[in-house]
Amino acid sequence: MTRETIAERQVRLEEQIKALVAAIATLVDQGKEAAESRRRGYQAQEETRIEIINMKHRLDGLERSVEGIKPTTVELERVRDRVIFAGRLGQGLWTIGKMILAAAAGAASAWYAMTGRPPP
Repeated sequence: MTRETIAERQVRLEEQIKALVAAIATLVDQGKEAAESRRRGYQAQEETRIEIINMKHRLDGLERSVEGIKPTTVELERVRDRVIFAGRLGQGLWTIGKMILAAAAGAASAWYAMTGRPPP
C-alpha cells in the first residue's frame, strides 16, 4: 500500500468539502423551492377559504330574501285563486246574461208577432 502525502490528502479533502458545499447549496435551494411551493399552496387555500365564506354569506342573504318574500308569495297564490274564481264566475254570469237577453228578445219578438205593435 502506498501512503498518501499530506498534499494529496489535503487535495482530496478539499474536493470532498467542495462536494459537500455543493450538496448543501442544492439542499438549501430545494428547501427554498419547497417553502415557496408551500407558501403558494397556503395562499391558494386561503383564497379558496375566503371565496367559500363569501359564497356562504351570499347564500345566507339569498335564504333571508326568500324567507322575506314568502308571505308575498302566499298572498299572490290567494289572489291568483280569487282571480281564477272571479273569472269563472264572470263567465257563468255572462252566459246567464246572454240567455236572459236572448229570452227577452224572443219574448219581445213574440209579443210583436202576436200583437203587431212593440212591447210596452
